Amino acid sequence: FVMSMYALLRSSQTPPTEEQIEESLAGNLCRCTGYRPIIDAFRVFAKTDDSLYTDISSLNPKGDQFICPSTGKPCLCGSKKSTVCGEKYEPHSYSEIDGSSYTDKELIFPPELLLRKLTPLSLSGLGGLKWYRPVSLQHLLELKSRYSGAKFVVGNTEVGIEMRLKRIQYKVLISVAHVPELNILNVKDDGLEIGAAVRLSEILIFLKKVISDRSSHETSSCKAFVEQLKWFAGTQIRNAACVGGNICTASPISDLNPLWMAAGAKFRIIDCKGSVRTTMAEKFFLGYRKVDMSSSELLLSIFLPWTRRFEYVKEFKQAHRRDDDIAIVNAGMRVHLEEKEGKWVVSDASIAYGGVAPLSLSATKAKDFLIGKSWNRDLLKGVLDVLVNEVFIKDDAPGGMV
Repeated sequence: FVMSMYALLRSSQTPPTEEQIEESLAGNLCRCTGYRPIIDAFRVFAKTDDSLYTDISSLNPKGDQFICPSTGKPCLCGSKKSTVCGEKYEPHSYSEIDGSSYTDKELIFPPELLLRKLTPLSLSGLGGLKWYRPVSLQHLLELKSRYSGAKFVVGNTEVGIEMRLKRIQYKVLISVAHVPELNILNVKDDGLEIGAAVRLSEILIFLKKVISDRSSHETSSCKAFVEQLKWFAGTQIRNAACVGGNICTASPISDLNPLWMAAGAKFRIIDCKGSVRTTMAEKFFLGYRKVDMSSSELLLSIFLPWTRRFEYVKEFKQAHRRDDDIAIVNAGMRVHLEEKEGKWVVSDASIAYGGVAPLSLSATKAKDFLIGKSWNRDLLKGVLDVLVNEVFIKDDAPGGMV
């Protein structure tokens, strides 16, 4: 908790908000405190209203009994005054320590290292393990040609678990974190291009800026991704994990893959010879952790198109807890409406689910049912009946509790 807060304060240009504080701590689990004392301790760094904590009148709303601030119940001693078991209660104001004025910050990264030019690295480890760090796309493709079975890593959030907990041994690891072509974030006339090695936290910041800069009707997909990313693991994982790793792992309960499918995203794939092809996201996932890429190919970037007027994209995730948990079931949904003869009619739609099959599943029958029909409650009832028959959930479906 302390290191997460330290990182937030050191990287913030202004005092953080309470929401930012809670987001930065979300990746940490605590079984003993209920989080409230921890949150309260860090509130000194935010500009907040302390009235909830310092207003004595709130402790005695009816005037006939004193409510203990620790338990929220009438004090056991039966006191009717602002005392706790014979001792005078003096509320503490968090504004007594003005942490928001904290300005002295250490350098977030040693400047000597920032000045060093990135160079390719090649390291050898125990058991014949080889680790490479290419800094150009050409070098990466050469390594891919030489080691077709190599594993790509950026934050090591998936491969690290496989090697440590599942005891899977990989002979060659290639870090693609510093390949420029895999780290692009471009705003184009028809949408956004996101490099496969871009970290999830960087995408979140990028999308928020795009939403503020572009017309509202263009960014419905962006808003859905921002909302879904808020509940994607914790801040620490989002700071390390890259979007390409999440896509190519092809987990059937991925929070993002159903959204890529529903939003009409396209994946750009490059082979060892430099040839690039494009495939729709909804056709990319072939089976359980199986995707439409050969051993000589890698994911280069993702293209997310702008939404049109009267086109809406929404995300969905159901989990045991809201923060820092894998989904039981998730979904991405898109609908485009057109006005015809005074009625709103569905001209295009897409629905994709995760957690209901061995792969992220596109509900094509439901899509066909929606298109061409008037947008009303009867249509909703009808498409739900179609989904019941189309999305058949087996007993061993990922998630297991749908």
